[in-house]
Amino acid sequence: MNDPCEIRAQALRMLPVALFLGASSVAWGADSAVHAQSGSNHADPFAPVVLGLAFVITIAMVGHGLAGRFRQPPVLGELMIGVVVGNVGYWLGYPLAILVMHLDDARAVFREIWRSGEAVSHVSEQVLGMASHAPGGVGAQLRDITSGAEGMPLVYIGFALSLFSALGVLLLTFMVGLQSTVTEMERVGIQAGRVAGIGILVPFGLGMAVSVLMLPADGTPTHLFVAATLCATSVGITARVLMDMGRIQTSEARVILGAAVIDDVLGLVLLAVVAGIATTGQVAPLEVARIALLSVLFLGSVLLFGERIARAAARVFDYMDRQQGKLLFPIALAFALAWLADAIHLASIVGAFAAGLIVSDDYFHKDKHGVTIEDLVSPLESIFAPVFFVLIGMQVNLSVFAEPRTCYWQRDSPWQPSSANLCPALSPAATWTASPWVSA
Repeated sequence: MNDPCEIRAQALRMLPVALFLGASSVAWGADSAVHAQSGSNHADPFAPVVLGLAFVITIAMVGHGLAGRFRQPPVLGELMIGVVVGNVGYWLGYPLAILVMHLDDARAVFREIWRSGEAVSHVSEQVLGMASHAPGGVGAQLRDITSGAEGMPLVYIGFALSLFSALGVLLLTFMVGLQSTVTEMERVGIQAGRVAGIGILVPFGLGMAVSVLMLPADGTPTHLFVAATLCATSVGITARVLMDMGRIQTSEARVILGAAVIDDVLGLVLLAVVAGIATTGQVAPLEVARIALLSVLFLGSVLLFGERIARAAARVFDYMDRQQGKLLFPIALAFALAWLADAIHLASIVGAFAAGLIVSDDYFHKDKHGVTIEDLVSPLESIFAPVFFVLIGMQVNLSVFAEPRTCYWQRDSPWQPSSANLCPALSPAATWTASPWVSA
C-alpha cells in the first residue's frame, strides 16, 4: 500500500497540470466549437454541444481522480474542479464560463426574447435593469458574448449543458430511490419527520435572530427571507456522498433522505408564507393550503398506490419489449413523476426519488445474467450526474467574496466590521447561481 504522504505528494504534483488542462479544455472547447459553428453553413448545430459535454466530463474525471488521491468523496472533487475551472475561465473572459456563471440571468433574458422577439440588448435592460449594462455588469457581459454570429452556438452549449445537468441529478436521485422501498421508508417515517422539523425550525429561528441582530435597518420581509434561505436542503449532494461512501442502504441514510423529502414540502409551505408576507403583508392561507394539500396527495398516492400501479404498468412494458423494457419503463416513470412533482411545485428530484422507491426488479422477467435496473441505469447516471456537480461548481462566483459589501455589514449595524468578517455568507451579496431544477 502506498504511503499516505506519498499519495498527497503525487496529488499535489498533479494539481497544477490538472487545473491547467481543465481550464484550457473549457476555453479551447468553447472557442473551437463556437468558431467552427459560426464559420460553416453546413455544420451540425449539435456538434458544439457534444464537444462542450466532452470537456465537462473530462473536467469531472480530473476532479474525481484528485478527490480519490486525497481519499475524499468524488463529488467533492467534481464540485471543486468546477469552482476552479469556472472562475479561471470567468476571470480570463472565456464566453462559455461567463454564460455558465450567469446561467439563471441568461435563462430569464432568453425566455423574454423568445416571447417578445426583441433584441438581446433591449430585453436584458428590461429584465436585468440598466445598472447591469455598466462595464463589467452581468447584462453587458451577456450582451457581448451572445451578440453576433458566435452567440447562438454558445447559447446552444450553455443551455444543453444545463439540461444534461438536470438529467444527471434526476438519474442520481432515481438511483438513490432504487436502494430502498416504500416499506423501508415508512419504518423511518417518524424519525425522518422529527429530523425534518428540527431542520426547518432551528435554521429558521437562528436565521431570524441573526438577521435582526446584524441587519437592524431592514424590515421583516428581509429577515424572513434570510431565515427561509437557511432552511434549504442539499439532497442531491447528500445522496451522492452517501452513495460514494457505500452507506446509501443504511437506516441513517433513509432517515436523511426521508427528512429531505419532508423538508422540501415544509420549505414550499414556508416559502408561500414568506412570499405572502413580503408582498401583501399577510399570510396567503389559500396558497399555503393548496401547496400542502397537493404535496400530501402526491406523496400519499405514491406511498399507498405507487407500487401497485408501477407493478401493473411494468408487466405491460415487459410484455411489449423484454429486451429494453427493464430500462425504458423505469426511466420513463422517473421522468413522468419528476414532471408531476414539478407541476405541483415540489422539487422534480422528489418525483424521481419516488419513482425509484416504487419500481422493482421483481416486476420484470428474470434475467439470466442477473442484470438489475440499477445495473442498466448506472452508466447513464455515471455520465450525467458529474455534469450537474461540475456546473454547480462553475456557478460559484468567488469574486463576490472579494467585494467590500460582502465582508462588511451596514454602517448602522451595531457590529463592528471585524465581527462581520466572521459570517460573510449572510450578506445579501454573498449569493451564487444554483440549478433551477434542484434544491442543491
